[in-house]
Amino acid sequence: MNKKIILAVTLFVLLLIAVPFVQGLFFAQQTTGKIMINKPINAPYLKDTNKDLTLIFFGYVGCVRVCTPILHQLDDLYDSSAFAPLKPFVGVSFINLMPELGTNQPQAFAESFNPQFEGVYLTQKELMGIDREFSVFFSKSLSEKGEIDHSDHLYLIERDNSGLVVLKNIYTTHPINKALIVSDIQKLLNEKK
Repeated sequence: MNKKIILAVTLFVLLLIAVPFVQGLFFAQQTTGKIMINKPINAPYLKDTNKDLTLIFFGYVGCVRVCTPILHQLDDLYDSSAFAPLKPFVGVSFINLMPELGTNQPQAFAESFNPQFEGVYLTQKELMGIDREFSVFFSKSLSEKGEIDHSDHLYLIERDNSGLVVLKNIYTTHPINKALIVSDIQKLLNEKK
């Protein structure tokens, strides 16, 4: 009887492990690493620029595990030959999720990766709706004091001719899929012509 119970428990545990693995293999072939949103958002803190599109990354000044690698990838994308014709139309913004820092620190942090990147400081009040507008997760870290756990997605927004800000896509893969982002930006710019 004990052998049957052990066998049943073992099979059950293997099933619990195998099902997510098989699902991952099946769905990995079908995912693009992009979530298409296309919804207007309320983001008055995004500076009015002459750029049609903006790539946004949410993080915090001094984050080395998540922000630094992604901002380096964004810099590589922004300075690539494929992106060169898009630069006049696309900005990059780093939005700080830690309001207790100085107001000038997000800009200095963003510029340390690329002088053309914009750093955005938000007050605690401005941060209150970020999670709902952009589906950004962030909270104080339970394991490391003074750190924030946060989502690591890249967001593409578009400004239409009336000034409306529209969240177009959320990119979820890492390293970032540069070809996909360039292709999406080219399509959006062609639609605007």
